[in-house]
Amino acid sequence: MIEHLEDQLSAYLDGELNADERQRVEDHIEECESCQALLEDLLVMQSDLAQTFHRMQAPAHLEVRVLQSIAEEKIPAAAEKGWAFGFLMMVLTFGVFWFLSGSVLVKLIHGLLKLTAAMVYAASHFILSVPVLTGLTVVLSLVILAASVYSLRRLLQTTAN
Repeated sequence: MIEHLEDQLSAYLDGELNADERQRVEDHIEECESCQALLEDLLVMQSDLAQTFHRMQAPAHLEVRVLQSIAEEKIPAAAEKGWAFGFLMMVLTFGVFWFLSGSVLVKLIHGLLKLTAAMVYAASHFILSVPVLTGLTVVLSLVILAASVYSLRRLLQTTAN
């Protein structure tokens, strides 16, 4: 059974295949009559398309006319003020959403804050119960503080210059 390479014939015509694929397609075309016929049809279609494309010409001064019409086109006043309407609609949408699901969101935020507080409390007790962690935490905090001060001073010096 012969495996037809119909999907690669177009790429073959366009020169998109590497050397191995190109050789494989050429070998197959020599043996397969249906692929030869399909390749001939594709060649005819390609030449017809090229001839049609070359016959079509853009009107004279098309580019100049397009650029002039773009320059003459004015933005409507409603489009300039559209951002205010969009912002108002966004605020209104969030307001309605908050009103309809406010109690759920408030409970969710409250629960997350309580969980965060409990995690901070547990982490601080764990750190304080292990002396090595306490020392490492203090040293790491001082290193971060020193790096922040140094970075801020450099930033302020480069901004002032």
